[in-house]
Amino acid sequence: MGDLVSGYDIIIVVILLGILYLIAHKVQENHIDRFTYYSHYTRALFLKIFAGMIFCCVYIFYYNGGDTQYYFTGTRCIVKMAGKNFGAFLQLMLGERTPELRSLFDYYTGWPTYFKDANSWAVCRFSVPFYLLGCGSYLGMTMVMNFLLFIPMWNFYKLLIKLYPKMSKIGAIALFYIPSVIFWGSGLLKDGWCLAAVLAIYTACHNIFVRKRSILKNIFKYLFWSYILISIRPYAFYTVLGTSMIWIGTNLLKTIDSTFIRVTFFPLVASVVVIIFVVFMKNSGNIAEGHYATVDEMMTHAVVIQDDLKRDYYGANSFDIGTFDASISGMLTKLPQATIAGMFRPFIWEARTPFMLMAGLENIVLLLLSIWALLVFRLKLFSFLFKDGFQCSLAIFVIVFAFFIGLTIANFGALVRYRIILQPFFCLILGRLWFLHRQEKLESLEE
Repeated sequence: MGDLVSGYDIIIVVILLGILYLIAHKVQENHIDRFTYYSHYTRALFLKIFAGMIFCCVYIFYYNGGDTQYYFTGTRCIVKMAGKNFGAFLQLMLGERTPELRSLFDYYTGWPTYFKDANSWAVCRFSVPFYLLGCGSYLGMTMVMNFLLFIPMWNFYKLLIKLYPKMSKIGAIALFYIPSVIFWGSGLLKDGWCLAAVLAIYTACHNIFVRKRSILKNIFKYLFWSYILISIRPYAFYTVLGTSMIWIGTNLLKTIDSTFIRVTFFPLVASVVVIIFVVFMKNSGNIAEGHYATVDEMMTHAVVIQDDLKRDYYGANSFDIGTFDASISGMLTKLPQATIAGMFRPFIWEARTPFMLMAGLENIVLLLLSIWALLVFRLKLFSFLFKDGFQCSLAIFVIVFAFFIGLTIANFGALVRYRIILQPFFCLILGRLWFLHRQEKLESLEE
């Protein structure tokens, strides 16, 4: 592991800390007089950067490497290929993975571990700019990655402030201060990329369809982040595509004053949403690769995972939702078990490591808050979701994504990482309910 951290890396870290702090401080200083919520900017950004440093140390000294090391060395192989064969470098950056390209790697470039895995290889090629800006340092690369991937997170936070001006603290907690999201979302893995992409897609949708501002720029952002998400984790893209379209559809219906016309146009809007979703899914299949590229491949992979589980490949760190066949009806029979696993497991008594314990404590809090919401709001909960298209889309995202990961993952380690994409949304929904409940109590006291 000596090639990941050396004296050179420490020097790069010190220099980058100074540069990034000056940039962050300037951004906050320029905006805080007009927007008080910018008080979170530098704090949240550097919490993410320092979490990335802790992540690096944990993987180097506790895990002795792992996925993050393979992503770094794979990125380094691509960069070195530019010095050997620039044409091949461009092909690699565009996602080509032919045997001829594979044969060009040698002792000079190094041999990438994830070349055959399209989704993991995408992380390597997308990380090349971070590698260059981080001066070839593993720690420096992680710092730059966190600095740049914080941008879509902050833009989504600003979107929340526009939608719910009085919820700046709740929004900040949900996005920037959940321990698992901070830790797993700050390392050189797929998860930080996916979280940033989902948030960026939501923000772009709002700017295109609701605010109708900088439409061409936001269409580019939408397509850019969609490509990244399809390349790394296709089913996350399918989920955010469907839920964001539901949000836009409900907003369009709200612009119609007549209840009769709204009800009349509802089937039309629903049909358009479904058609767009199907068209995107079919066309994205040309980009998406791996086990999650299509619904059929997801179903087959889910069954394989469960079969592997029965062979005890994962040991005590695994969970079992039961057997099912590779069909939609077979998958739906596991809807409750898979969704609960995706949202709330590992339970605290299932934790086997400090990181699982951290996740278990978070899950207990989320479970208790969910029970509280059901007891307090009861049927009003559905009314709340239907009236607020944004919250409704977030709730559907949480349920659908939890179902996907609960169905297709058999070990808690991966489950905790994958879930960080839905956790901010889940916390935002619960936070909004808590806020509304407090408002009702205050109003009743004033009366």
